[in-house]
Amino acid sequence: MSQGVTLGPLSLPFSVLLLVVSAILALLLARRIAGSARAQVEGLLYRGLLLGLFASRLAFVAQYFDAYSRHPLSMLDIRDGGWQPWAGLVAVWVYVMWLAWRAKPLRKAMLAGVMTFTVVWLAGTLLVGVEQQQARALPEFSATLMGGGQVALQSYAGKPTVINLWASWCPPCRREMPVFEQVQKERPEINIVMLNQGESAEQVQQFLQANKLELREVLLDARGDVAKSFGQRGLPATLFFDANGRLMDMRLGELSYATLTHRINAVAP
Repeated sequence: MSQGVTLGPLSLPFSVLLLVVSAILALLLARRIAGSARAQVEGLLYRGLLLGLFASRLAFVAQYFDAYSRHPLSMLDIRDGGWQPWAGLVAVWVYVMWLAWRAKPLRKAMLAGVMTFTVVWLAGTLLVGVEQQQARALPEFSATLMGGGQVALQSYAGKPTVINLWASWCPPCRREMPVFEQVQKERPEINIVMLNQGESAEQVQQFLQANKLELREVLLDARGDVAKSFGQRGLPATLFFDANGRLMDMRLGELSYATLTHRINAVAP
């Protein structure tokens, strides 16, 4: 199952689409119930959503503060997908309950909106999680080694494995390469596999040398077979497998040191 929807050159993760759909449905229902006060309710719910996003990001940054403190401005770069959804959801509920207590005429509409958002978001999150992990394992695929020869991806079973699908022409892929290099050095108990999509060994070698990257386990997938088998049409995409070779998580988009560490810890606590 793909982790997002591709619209031309733009790839949107399902987590973002689910958040948008949940918010839209919540706003529509709240507006309908609020009647003449719909504009006021809509404004309050927008503020609640923004508060939830801020709390979710703040909680994640606090959890991985050491990682972000190396580059403080990276705390503001939300492209890395670093969020703690439960912290955001709690913040939204606290805010709405406070409003409901203060503004009784808006109570029904506000509570209906936040309840709709919660139910849709939770149901969508659970559905995507179950679908993502169902009967998925390290693919039966042999990739080409940089120096020639083949290696079977299933041979990485036995240790938690992270497979990053990337290409040198992809800007977010290029930005996250130093992160994978660092984690490779720090976490030898994890297989970090850099599986290039559609480029030649010469192109990959030139890119690595030009950027002074010392990456291990750099493999070639000339036809993009692995990306196709997992429905990934956007890059970068990162697949997280446990020690038994079972797919536990997928990420479409750029990873920071903090978000890569967070996801690795989930499959290799």
